[in-house]
Amino acid sequence: MLDFYYVATPQGQQLLMFLEETGLPFRRIPHAGALAMVDHWPADGGEAQALQEAGAMLLYLAEKPEFGLPATMRGRVEARQWLFWQKSFECQGRQTAELFGTLDRQLAGQPYLCGEAYSVADIACFPWVSARGTALAAHPHLARWFHAVSQRRATQLAYGREMSPFLPDPTRDISLTALAEVLP
Repeated sequence: MLDFYYVATPQGQQLLMFLEETGLPFRRIPHAGALAMVDHWPADGGEAQALQEAGAMLLYLAEKPEFGLPATMRGRVEARQWLFWQKSFECQGRQTAELFGTLDRQLAGQPYLCGEAYSVADIACFPWVSARGTALAAHPHLARWFHAVSQRRATQLAYGREMSPFLPDPTRDISLTALAEVLP
């Protein structure tokens, strides 16, 4: 069992999406003072493992059910690069259009950030794209990806409502933040 000390931030959403995607048993503890996790059943069978820092928690969790990291070394390196790249969204000096352009180029010709398989990199980037709420129409590959990820059951569970009937055409501007403001 995992105790997940949830804070409503993009980092918190990343972890919630991952937990919903994998079905790992967890207890969500909302309104925590800080984002953290305690694994009461660590893989090594030892004492409970306490974790903090969203990226470290995502990597730890990805190794637990062997979900989200590709099987090959090159694939794992690429997934980790995108996982750490998403930290760019936290930097004030970077512009959303530049970040969205980078994602759009990466997604050209492939369904997910690391190719054919949905990975921890997609989970790490999605909440930041959602939180930025800027025009996705200028980034068609990113818009297609955003729409596909938003349709996943785990994403819908993590965001607390069935989103599929409310999502518009992926070529239109959308963010889950804006969507939440207009939903009942």
